[in-house]
Amino acid sequence: MSSKNSVRKSDESAHAAMDLGALEHNVGYYMRKAVLAAQSSFLKETGVKLMTGQYSVMEIIANNPGRTQSAIAWAAGLDRSSLVPILNQFEKNGFIKKEQVANDKRAYAVSLTAAGEKELADLRVKIEEMEQLFIKGMGARNHKQLINLLKKFLDTL
Repeated sequence: MSSKNSVRKSDESAHAAMDLGALEHNVGYYMRKAVLAAQSSFLKETGVKLMTGQYSVMEIIANNPGRTQSAIAWAAGLDRSSLVPILNQFEKNGFIKKEQVANDKRAYAVSLTAAGEKELADLRVKIEEMEQLFIKGMGARNHKQLINLLKKFLDTL
């Protein structure tokens, strides 16, 4: 057997079914794998590499202009320390503007700029393409059911 064939067999056995033990019935395990697979699929299909939560943050800002960083972080399910680098990058790219809140010198109200609105429009097209792939693979009913189950899961936490 050539070394090339032995490497291939070795790779195949590395990805053979494994005993997952308690993970087999662990929601968090499958949710994490699903998130990683979705991010990888998005990158492969669109060539766009998003920072964690970037699209969500842009949507939240677009639909809630002038809200504070704390409110945006809460809505996106991020802590402020995770949101700050995203907003800093958005600001560097000219996608957002921050304005100090009048009654709180530590808080900033955030809104999209015209460049941010264009970036979001481009992201929406790519996200919709991905959602259509999910719907095609899962079926529209299962897709909707999955979203509803995830919402219910979040409500229970």
